[in-house]
Amino acid sequence: MKTILAFLILISLTLTAASQSKYEQTMKSTIEKMNSNENPAGFQDAANTFERISMNESGEWLPLYYVAYSYIIISYQEQDLTKKDPYLDKAQGFLDKAIKIESDESELFALQAFLYPSRMTVDPMTRGMEYLDKLNGAIDKAIELNPENPRSYYLKAVITLNMPEAFGGGASVAKPIFETAKEKFEKFVPESPIHPDWGKEINQSELDKL
Repeated sequence: MKTILAFLILISLTLTAASQSKYEQTMKSTIEKMNSNENPAGFQDAANTFERISMNESGEWLPLYYVAYSYIIISYQEQDLTKKDPYLDKAQGFLDKAIKIESDESELFALQAFLYPSRMTVDPMTRGMEYLDKLNGAIDKAIELNPENPRSYYLKAVITLNMPEAFGGGASVAKPIFETAKEKFEKFVPESPIHPDWGKEINQSELDKL
């Protein structure tokens, strides 16, 4: 009886490991494809694939993260302001689902902070004040949950850079934050090959301009 039980446990563990391996392989290949085809069509294809993965892996937050990320990137690339909100609405929906799964994940709040500026670009005069507090709150939450998350500092630096000097922004104030982000990026090691690992190059690019 003990032999049979041990055998069944071994089979169960083997099947679980194989399933997890296939999930990670599919995620990794889709992330690589997304990053090698950085245009709206490429990100839409990625979003579709990540959404399908999320349906099969309902307890995982990462597929939902990447669906939201893909739609946010599309919204930034979209030149027609009237088309931005529908993409961001989709992104927010998937992000909300991810937060329900992993409410203490810094990366999700950093992604939320990445979403808000795109909302603001639709109508800066009207939406600026509406979303600024939400944006700062999301960044603060991301840093609180993980002070070593470099994307939080990069986003904070970008917001500070584009804020009028009269409100505490500008290049001189933003530069030290970009430098902090650089230090965090240099030390950062993603939890796995499929965890978020973007921002290092663009942070350096912004820093080089200052």
